[in-house]
Amino acid sequence: MRDAEAVGADAPYHIAIITAETAAFPDMQHFLAPRFQPALAQTEKQIQAVADDPDIRAVLFDLDSVGREPSEAMELLQEIRQARNDLVIVAITRSNSRTIPLKASQAGADEFFLAPLDFQELQIVLARAIEKRGLQVEGQRLVEQAESKSAFCGLIGGSEAMQRVYQAIQAVADSNTTVVLRGESGTGKELIANAIVQTGNRRDKPYICLNCSAIPESLIESELFGYEKGAFTGADSAKAGLIEAAHGGTLFLDEITTLDHSLQSKLLRVLQ
Repeated sequence: MRDAEAVGADAPYHIAIITAETAAFPDMQHFLAPRFQPALAQTEKQIQAVADDPDIRAVLFDLDSVGREPSEAMELLQEIRQARNDLVIVAITRSNSRTIPLKASQAGADEFFLAPLDFQELQIVLARAIEKRGLQVEGQRLVEQAESKSAFCGLIGGSEAMQRVYQAIQAVADSNTTVVLRGESGTGKELIANAIVQTGNRRDKPYICLNCSAIPESLIESELFGYEKGAFTGADSAKAGLIEAAHGGTLFLDEITTLDHSLQSKLLRVLQ
């Protein structure tokens, strides 16, 4: 979709009018000119063409001319909205029912008008809505473009510092070395660990993550190293530890400094 600046101030907006009232189309075309260039859409094929045409900026939808029940018109309106989120959709009806405006809004209509139309007001509202939607779509496109350029395995950031982090991740991702991630709580150590795994050749291997501060000191050793049947009261069967479970893959120990020094020594022996 072209942004609002791509359409010059003198160029007409291409819009579509969905209505079964063929006789009313010439008048609508006349009153909307020269700011808008309408196209009539009546058949299913023509309405599909509207949804597929990126030059169409808005749709005037005559709810009274589609189907036998209001629900049929609402279903079609919703389908158009799902197909083209960038379109401005103006719902039009002759009905005074209080529920129709709400249902039209829920189905995806941006504006709602009662017939007979005030074409001067319609032109103002329609032009503003098209320009606003164009800016919204362009803004979203720029955000997505920026995020895609700066995103890396769930991490977002394009600064020089973040680029160095990405390079460090790639440098160790395929290695078989032990990696120490340092940083205060909340700085993203777990995200970095996950990025290392996803980037390297262990992405399909076991990935065990343990927050050491969340496990009671009396249980952490058995969680890490496991135990054999009968090792202590209640050990009715052998249990593999997390270190064994992560064999061939990755074991990420978060908040490792909270471990007792004697247990840290045992872990060091395992790593060595």
